Amino acid sequence: MVGMASMRGWRVRVGARALASLALVASLALLASPAAAEVFGAPATALDPPPALSTRGLSTAIPAAEAPPLDGLTVPVVLNGPVRDFLDFFQGRGRFIYAGWWARMHRFEPYIRPILEEHGVPAELIYVCMIESGFDPDAVSRAAAVGPWQFVRSTGRAYELRLDDWIDERRDPIKATRAAAKHFADLYAKYRSWPLVLAAYNAGVGHIDRGMAKANTNDYWRLVTLGTIPEGATRYVPKVMAAMIIGRDPARYGFGDVKPMDRWAFSVVEVPGGRDLQRLAKAADVEFKALAALNPELRRGFTPPDGVAYPLRVPPAGAAKLEAAIDGQSDRPGVFVEHTVRFGERLRDIARAYAVRRRTLRRLNRVERGEPEPGQVLIVPKGDKPAPGDPIELLVATDPEVDFDVPGRVPVYFPVRSRTRLDRIAAFFDVSPGHLAMWNGLDPAAAVQRGMVLKVFVPPDFDKSSALLVERSQAVEVAAGSEAAEHALAYAKKERTPTVKRVTHTVRSGDNLWKIARKYGVTVAALRAENGMASAALSIGQTLSVPTLATPKPKGKAARRKPKAGAKGRTRYKVRSGDSLWKIARKFGTSVKAIRRANGMGRKTGLRPGQRLVIP
Repeated sequence: MVGMASMRGWRVRVGARALASLALVASLALLASPAAAEVFGAPATALDPPPALSTRGLSTAIPAAEAPPLDGLTVPVVLNGPVRDFLDFFQGRGRFIYAGWWARMHRFEPYIRPILEEHGVPAELIYVCMIESGFDPDAVSRAAAVGPWQFVRSTGRAYELRLDDWIDERRDPIKATRAAAKHFADLYAKYRSWPLVLAAYNAGVGHIDRGMAKANTNDYWRLVTLGTIPEGATRYVPKVMAAMIIGRDPARYGFGDVKPMDRWAFSVVEVPGGRDLQRLAKAADVEFKALAALNPELRRGFTPPDGVAYPLRVPPAGAAKLEAAIDGQSDRPGVFVEHTVRFGERLRDIARAYAVRRRTLRRLNRVERGEPEPGQVLIVPKGDKPAPGDPIELLVATDPEVDFDVPGRVPVYFPVRSRTRLDRIAAFFDVSPGHLAMWNGLDPAAAVQRGMVLKVFVPPDFDKSSALLVERSQAVEVAAGSEAAEHALAYAKKERTPTVKRVTHTVRSGDNLWKIARKYGVTVAALRAENGMASAALSIGQTLSVPTLATPKPKGKAARRKPKAGAKGRTRYKVRSGDSLWKIARKFGTSVKAIRRANGMGRKTGLRPGQRLVIP
C-alpha cells in the first residue's frame, strides 16, 4: 500500500506507515502555527491520526444514503474507490493542504469562473487549477511547468501566452486562465469526454491516444482498468473529482471553519514601458510586495519596454496617486506636438506612434470615450522613444482575381482597424460602395472586418495625409473567399503582441511549419496567417514572413536583476515506452540537440524505457 501527496506539480511516494507518522507530526505543527490560525477560524485542540488510504476497487460504490450532493456539476463525477480514496486523503493527511488551497481559491475565483463559462467549459474545472498549483501564480514544477495552470513553454506559446525576458504570461492568473479554457475546449472537441480531457491535460494527448488505440476503448475508467494510460493520469482524474466534490459542500467534509483569503482587488493603470515596479510602488504609496503580487507575470519587476503603455494592476488605494505621478511626468512643458487625426486612425495608433498612453491623450484632449473624429487636432506629449515602424496588426488584402484600371485614378490601400460599414469608407473616399466591393471582391451589404486592407482608386490630387494608409507590401495577399482568407482574417482579429518585427525565413530541406514556429517562438497559426497559407505544405526555397517579438533585451539594472526561474533545478525525465527525443523535446519546449548535449548523447544513441534524462 502506497501513500501519495501532490503539490505544485511534484509527487512523492513513500510507505503508508511512514507517511501517516510524518503527516501527524506536520499536522500538529501546522495547528500551532500562525498560518493555521489565519486559515481556520479556531485552532483544534486535538487531532486523531488520519485513516490510511484504502485500496477500494473501481466498482466499490458509495452507499446512496451517504452520497454527497453533486447537482450542478457538468463533469461526470463517479463515486468509486479511487475518488473515495482521495476524499479520505483530503479529510485526513491532506486536510491542511486542501484547506490552504480552498482558502486561496477565493482570491482568484471571481476572475477564473467567468472566463471558464465564457469559453463554454464547466466552471468546476477551476479545481484543476487547485490540483495543479494550489492557485499559486509562481508555482514551478521540475518538469518546467509554470503558473497556476502549469503550462510548459510549448503549450503556453501554442495558446499565445507571451514568454520572453520581461514577461511570462503563464504566471498571469487571468491570461493563463483564458489559455487553459481554450485548451479545455480544444481537448473536449477532440474527446467529447471530460474524464479523458482531464487525463489528457495531465498526461498529454499522445499518451491518451495511444492508450485508447491499444485498449480499443474511449472509456476513461476502462482505460484505467486495462492499464493503458500513464499511472499519473489514473491518480490525477479522481483527485480532481474529489476536490470538486468537497468544493460543493466544504462544511460536510470539515472545512466549514476555513477562512477564505481576500479577493484579488485592483485597478488598472497604463504605465510607460521600462519602469521599475519598486519606483512605481513608491509613487503609488503601496508596498512593493503587493504590487508585485498583482503582476506576477513581470519576471524582472519591470514593465516591458515595448514603446507602448503597459496595463499594470495596482492596489485600488494607490491607483490615483500613480496616475497623478505619471501624468505629472507627461506634462513637462515644451514637449507637446500637434497631430491631425486621419480617417481610420484610432487613439491606440496615435499613442503607439508617440509612445504615450491612451489615457493621457484622452485627458489632454477631453476625449472621454470613443474615438476622435477625422481631421481633429490633438495635443500629444512627445515620447522619449519612437515606436517601431512594423505594424502590430496582421494586414490582409483579398485578391478578387480580376485586374482593374480606373482612368484618372490611382490605387491606395486603406487598413480597416475596426468592424465598420463599407458605405462609410466609400463615402470618405468619394467612391460608390459597389465599386469598392468590386475592387476587393466583397459583399457590399456585409460589414468590413478588422484586419482587411482595401484597395481604393482615388484622384491623383487626393490628400493622402487625410487617411490612414499603408503600403501594399505590408499586407498578405489571399484569394477572396478562400480558406486562407478566412484563416488570416480570423487571426487578424486577435490582439497582437505590442512590438512585432517581421523577419524572412527561407525554407530548407527538412523544415516544416512546426519546426519553423518553434525556432522563432511563434505559433503555426501565426505563420499560416502571416503568409496566407491554406495548408501546411511547404516547398524548398519558399520564403516565409515570421512575426517575431522585437522587445529590447534587458540592460542596466533590469539585466542585473535576477528573473523568476522557469524550472526548479535540473529537470529530470523518465523515458517511457513510445518516447522519442523529438517528442520529449516538444513536451518540454526544448530541442533535441540541447537534450543530447545535456546527456552526453551522440546522434546515433538510442533511448530505452526507464532511462532518465536531464532536460535543459
